[in-house]
Amino acid sequence: MHAFVEKLLEEFQPDVVAVESVFTALNVKTALRLAEVRGVVLLAAAQRNVPVYSYSPREVKASVAGYGHATKEQMQVMVRALLGMRETPEPADAADALAVALCHIQAEHARARLGVPLRTNNRRGPSRVLAPR
Repeated sequence: MHAFVEKLLEEFQPDVVAVESVFTALNVKTALRLAEVRGVVLLAAAQRNVPVYSYSPREVKASVAGYGHATKEQMQVMVRALLGMRETPEPADAADALAVALCHIQAEHARARLGVPLRTNNRRGPSRVLAPR
């Protein structure tokens, strides 16, 4: 997993990484696996000195769908609408990843308007979000 994330960071050279914070899941094995993968992503980003921003699931849902308890289906529809996609992103996890990115962009724009610096997990400081290359 670490090599895969390193390869993605090398290929796309992101200015920032936005991740969803670990949540309490009904399935403990799933929650542990997600925490492990999240840790690998955080490590790989830190090794490349890429700032990491973390958002709770409710924060992402509220930012994208306007409701912190939105369903997976509602999130997929909103991501599709916000990004002007012709098809609904599948699987739902793909829509979730896009939603985290949209949440970060919204948060960064709001903070920039208010003059409040972003807080990162690795303390590198604020950065700018660039349009896709």
